[in-house]
Amino acid sequence: MRSLPSLAVFRAGGALALALLASTARADRVQVYSIQGADCATCGDKVRVELKKVKGVEKVDFDIHKVEITVRLEDGVSDSEVLAAAERVGLRAVVGAGQGSYLPHEAYPAGADVRELNKDGAAVGPLAALRVPGKFTVFDVYADWCGPCRDVDARLRAVVAERKDVAVRKLSVVDFDSPLAKELGVEVLPFVVVFTPEGRKTEIHGAQLGKIDKALKPR
Repeated sequence: MRSLPSLAVFRAGGALALALLASTARADRVQVYSIQGADCATCGDKVRVELKKVKGVEKVDFDIHKVEITVRLEDGVSDSEVLAAAERVGLRAVVGAGQGSYLPHEAYPAGADVRELNKDGAAVGPLAALRVPGKFTVFDVYADWCGPCRDVDARLRAVVAERKDVAVRKLSVVDFDSPLAKELGVEVLPFVVVFTPEGRKTEIHGAQLGKIDKALKPR
């Protein structure tokens, strides 16, 4: 005659079932969210700090180029909680990849001598060969994720709005390992190179607006 399972077996089986249910309930999921309206790489840090306050969020990674956050969270944490956290720091997030974007740069005044020499970090050759004859030529090396670069951009917009003897050439470095960064030896952003009409060169590392003004001062 076959014996019936003991009470201990039933208890063990029940405990195992509960453990499996608990582990399923705590299962992590990974979701990508696109950030819109960012103006610097530190925007990702702001979202990360805010998300740490949300129970069940375990890890947040920010891609400065794609402008996306990848969030590992416990099952049961809703997308709306993540989106709300981004809104609390003044940003908009949408579920899914491929929709992230930085704020566009403001337009320069009409008629200003401004050109974008590259947008992909490509090398451009010797800057001296790209000078504009008879003008101060400002080579503004920037990245979309660089917040202080926007301060430099604003100052240059103000300068060319008042002066016709200044030409601005924009160069997107993209990242510090790009061909342009290696060609120019860029290790810090913003990075600005100013040539006087006579060819005198000044390199400015960082958002030192006073040094830019000084380099552009007519003699």
